[in-house]
Parts: sequence; structure tokens; C-alpha cells
Amino acid sequence: MAERWLVVSDVDHTLLEHPSEIPITANCLRQLRQRGINTWLASSKTFTEMVELQSQLGLPAQPFLFENGCGIGWPHKRWPPHTTLAEPARVLGDYGAIVRGEPPAPLQARLKRLRDTTGWRFSLLEELPFSAIKALIGLDEHLARQALERLASVPLVWNGDDSEFVRLQQHLAREGICAVQGGHLVHVAAPFHKGEALAHLLAMRGSGSGPLRVLACGDSENDRTLLERADLALVFHPPDRQPMVLGHQAKNPAIPVCSTGGPIRWLEAVEAALAIGDQNMYYPDR
Repeated sequence: MAERWLVVSDVDHTLLEHPSEIPITANCLRQLRQRGINTWLASSKTFTEMVELQSQLGLPAQPFLFENGCGIGWPHKRWPPHTTLAEPARVLGDYGAIVRGEPPAPLQARLKRLRDTTGWRFSLLEELPFSAIKALIGLDEHLARQALERLASVPLVWNGDDSEFVRLQQHLAREGICAVQGGHLVHVAAPFHKGEALAHLLAMRGSGSGPLRVLACGDSENDRTLLERADLALVFHPPDRQPMVLGHQAKNPAIPVCSTGGPIRWLEAVEAALAIGDQNMYYPDR
């Protein structure tokens, strides 16, 4: 392949539909690596979840984004000189965490005060009974507990209408906070996002690492900036939801659209996109 490509992919409803697909996913990622194409993961998952997922997928020690870009996971033994942090905020397994947002506790307190003042209908994920959390995010007890170990963001369940949600976003934006939809949850955090975090991460590689072209994969609003900044983008969407339409600022105006996620479909779409490379393309629904 003439271009040197890096695939950067969201996890849930893009690369994976269910944890049972991890063995198949590991094989798909291995096939790409054998062709010299690495895949970095960019997820709303926590640092703890991502470290375990990296291991389960058999990925080499490599960077990843967690909590929608509010954090960067980096191999601890190769701590980059291009970060202002002398030491990671947390170390787990082979990885150190670079936390870019504020701790969850102040955000949680602000959200609770806002709810009391406005009457807007939402629940912080941590406020739900643990059985409800497991059912909502579709994970077993071990993984559900990992999903609560937030370092820089607060997930919530929105129960209001669309107009109230817009007002929530506008109110938080005035305080320098973002609220973006991702799957079943709304993620509230400082104004960091996957696209900006990826640019930061690529810069941390250093000038001697050589240029890369990025193919991004995602399905939700919290993937928008990642998709719009990529050289090529694959937008996945479940059968019951319209595909996300990217804005005019997207680097590539012709966006491939895939009707479902999961490792087999993901690999088919990625291989098709990489084969076409710089050409304008549209990958039709099936």
C-alpha cells in the first residue's frame, strides 16, 4: 500500500457490538497489523477499561484515547518526552494515563446543583442502582465497575426532551464544559474531544516518526471531531438510527457509510476504504 495509514477507531457500536466479539476482533486487528497497518482505539471507555481491552485484543503497547479524548493512554516504559507531565497521573499494567480534564467530583457537584436549580431530568450514572447500570451499558459486573472509574468526565442518563438537552449544552458551554451524546449516555467533561486529542497524541510521537494518514471510524456524536479531522472517515450506524452527517469542515467530503458495526463488517469497510485511499468514495449501505 503506497500510503502509510493509521486506523483510529471508536470501540462500542463501531469495532465491537458485544464483548463476546473480542476474539474475532483480535483476529481482525492482527490481520491489519500483518500488513503494516496499526489501529489505535479512541473510546468513551475509562482508562481501566481500555487497558484491559488492549490486553484482550492482543494489541502491542501503543497509545489510545479514553473518556472521549479527556485522557491519553501511553506505554509507561516509553513515556514520551513531548508531554509536560514528568509522570503519568495513573499507571495500570503497561500504560500510564495523561489526564487532560478536571477530576469528576467537581463536575458531579456542578451537575447536581444545576439539576436542583433547573429541574432538568437526568441522572448521573453513578446514582443508578448497580443492576440498572449493568443493564444500561450491557456489561457484566466486572466491566460495569470499570466503567465507573472515571478520571476526567461524568456520564449521565438524559431523561428530558431534546429542547431541554440543547439548553443543558448551552448552559454548560458558558461554563466551559461540553456535553456530547455517545451511545446510551451523555458524556460531560472539559472541552476536550477525540479529534483534538488525536492531534495532540500524533504530535507527541515526535517529528522523527514520519507522517501518517488517518482513517477514522465512529458512530456517535462524540466521534464527530475525530471523523471530521481524518483523511478518510467511516461512519457506522445501527439499523434503527440515521447515519451521522459530517459538517463542511470535514477533510474528506465523501464519507463512507456502513449500516452496522462489529469486527467483520468493520474490517471489510476499513479494507475497502484503504484500498481506495485518496480517491473520493462512498461506501453504500448493505
